[in-house]
This record gives sequence, C-alpha cells and structure tokens, in this order.
Amino acid sequence: MASEPSSLPVANPAELLREAATSNPAILAAQARLEAARHAPSQAEAPPDPEVSVAYTNDGLSSFTLGESEFAVLSLNWTQEIRGSRKRRQAGEVASRSAEAVEKEVEQIRLKVLSRVKSDYAGLLRLDQTAAILEEVRGLLETLEEAARRRYEVGEGAQESVLKAQTQILILEAELIRVAQDRRAAEARLNAAVGRSAGTPVGRAEVVLRGELPEDIASLALSAAAGSPEIGVLQAEVQRSEASAELARLEQKPDYIWTASYQYRGDLDPMVMGMFGVRLPLHKARKQAQAVAQAESELTANRQELASLQINTQSMVRELASAAQRSARLLTLYREGIVPQAETTLESARASYSVGRVGFLDLLNDLKAVLETRRDEVALDAERLQALAALEPLVGRELLAAPESGDVSGGGRASLP
Repeated sequence: MASEPSSLPVANPAELLREAATSNPAILAAQARLEAARHAPSQAEAPPDPEVSVAYTNDGLSSFTLGESEFAVLSLNWTQEIRGSRKRRQAGEVASRSAEAVEKEVEQIRLKVLSRVKSDYAGLLRLDQTAAILEEVRGLLETLEEAARRRYEVGEGAQESVLKAQTQILILEAELIRVAQDRRAAEARLNAAVGRSAGTPVGRAEVVLRGELPEDIASLALSAAAGSPEIGVLQAEVQRSEASAELARLEQKPDYIWTASYQYRGDLDPMVMGMFGVRLPLHKARKQAQAVAQAESELTANRQELASLQINTQSMVRELASAAQRSARLLTLYREGIVPQAETTLESARASYSVGRVGFLDLLNDLKAVLETRRDEVALDAERLQALAALEPLVGRELLAAPESGDVSGGGRASLP
C-alpha cells in the first residue's frame, strides 16, 4: 500500500502562511471591524444635527386665515442642541480607544491564525514522516520475511520466523491506514486554518519549519507582558473604560438648546422668535450617577482582567517554553545517541543473523526498537515546533520561520541499515 500523499507535490509552508494572512475569514472579519471602528471617532466628536421644522397656525376652523388674522402664521423653525466641546472630545476619545483595542485584536487574531497554520503543518509533517518511516520498515520486513522463508525452505530456519515477519507486516499495514486517516483529518484542519475548503489537497509536508527559543524562559515570560497582543487588547480596553468613566462624569453637566423661528403672516408683518433652553439632569440619581457607577465598575473589572491575563500569560509562556526546551533536549539525545545506537544495533543483528549467530526474534525486536525510536524522534520534533508556534501569539513575535523550499525534514537521516 503506497503512502497517500506520495503522488502530491511538496507543500510550501511559506505560501500557506501568506494565503492564510490574506484569505482566513477570521482575519478578514477583524480587519473589517477595524475599518468600521476607525469611522467612529469623527462621528462621536461631531456636534448634534440641527432640527428643522415647518408649522402652520390657523385662526379658527371655518376658513384659511393666513394674511387676514394676526394669529395665523406659517413658521420655519431651527432647533440646535449644544453639546459641550469637552463631552464631544471625550466621546471621540472613547471611540479612539475602542479602535485601538480592535487594532490590537486584529494583530492578536492574525498571530493566532498563523500559529495555528504552523502547528497544523507541524502535525502534518509528523504524519508524513511517520508514514515514510513505516514504509521503509515495511520494505525491510518484507526482505527479512523473504530471507526467513528461504531458510525455512532449506531447513535452516523455523516457520515461526516467517509467520512473525508476516504478522509484523500486517501490523504495519494497519498502522499505515491509521496514519493515512489521521493525515486526512490534519489536512482538513490545516485547510480550515488557511481559509480553504476542507477537501483541498495539501502537498507532502517535507519542508522544515526553523526556529528555537530566542532567550531564557524568564526573559521570554517578561517580554510577553509587554508584547502580547491579547494583553494589548485588554490594555486598550482599560484605557477605553477610563475614557468612558470620564465621559459619564461629564454627562452629569447640562446640555443647552437654542431655537430660532421665522413666522410668515401673509399681508401682515412677519414675526421672529428666539428661544434658549437647558436640558436639566433632574433624574441624575437614577440616570447619570448610575452611568458613572457602571463605568467605574467596568473599569475595575477590566483592570482586574488585565492583571489576571498578565499572570496567566506569563504562566503559559513558561509552560510552553519549558515544553519546547524539553523536546529540544530530548530530540538532541535521540538524534545524537538513541537513534544511531538503535540503528547500529540493528545493523549488527542483521549481520549476525546472516551467519546464524542471532535468532530471528532478536533481529525483529531490534527492528521494532529502531521503528519506535525514529517515531519518537519525529514526535518530539513536532512537539517542539507546536510549542514554539503556540508561543507566538503570547509573545507577539515570530519564533518559527517557514523556508520557501529545499529544506526537508528528518534531520538528514539516512535510510535504515
């Protein structure tokens, strides 16, 4: 059974990231919200619109009396509310702070989407590497099964060796089916992160994502408090709440209204009228004072949420950085010691089996050890990459780079001996 992605071209993770940045619906929606938020400050700072009205007053019900009665008038009225300039500037400040929060949110969503693309690609890379290892081991098992069969046919080996080899081949076939199914699921997740339909083919994952922890864990955790877009969103929300509380306090002051009217009376002399009014906060205890209390409570809540997020973010950064560090150290141990040792042991066992000094079961166990150690190596690399990808939205910067092409995974491992 051939590996499912073998007929596909090599996937380009850099292209996947570019496509996600321009096509992912969550990013596009956030950018549209930002564009909408940028139109709000000028609206909030603008004076209230005037009100224009036309009115007619008739003297009696029996006939049209304009020009005949001094009480019959056709009037044109202009009413203008005067909202204090401080209130309007403060309302604009609230809208500006809201736009800043949305701007931070756009960056937060963008980093989360790109982090997800990198993490899902790392998962796909692990599955494709695992499938390649399984195919390689299956080929070697088929060679060993044929050698065991020839020995059995000439009376130098046991049928049990042939059956064990065949059983292991069937086990690998089942594992390849599971890996293929897992790959389809991983492919669908990656397509969703990019913004494609779930069934879009994704090429073979061979290009390596490159990156490592840029500094010690303590420094990384501290930098997250300043660079995290999610923290930036809440910081902007705190500033918006502060501006909203100040606006609520200003709303306790009265607004003014003036009205001018021109009254046409036909053949009689026209009349003019002017009026000045004040909107009194008579229900201040139930309205404006409650708005101030509400705004101050929201400000307190946002400040506490910000403090909580800062603590949790630093904790998550430490946890993910430790996971990446642990995986990197184990990966070095596997690549420089465990895997080469297992492969050397297998090579020695094959040579000893060919001259009858080692039994087939020992050889099979050594092959299974190579399989498991190489699968562990692949899994550790994926864990390291996924931990680094998960760190990116928290620290607000790129930790993993995606080469365009030509840099394949596997650390340059040779084929099985």
